[in-house]
Amino acid sequence: MEKAKSTWGGSRKKAGRKPLHADERTVIWSMKMSESQREKLDRLGGAPWVRERIDKAREPKE
Repeated sequence: MEKAKSTWGGSRKKAGRKPLHADERTVIWSMKMSESQREKLDRLGGAPWVRERIDKAREPKE
């Protein structure tokens, strides 16, 4: 008996998560925190909240 070719899986155009910024590549960065800190981060707004805070923060003086 011949095995039928699967049409599932593989890469497709326009598939996957869309970039946050069209002109800038997104990177993944992880960090450790306590469970209570993680819960608070979720209440504050999660990753979008962190990105907003980073964008608004002033650069440190050297």
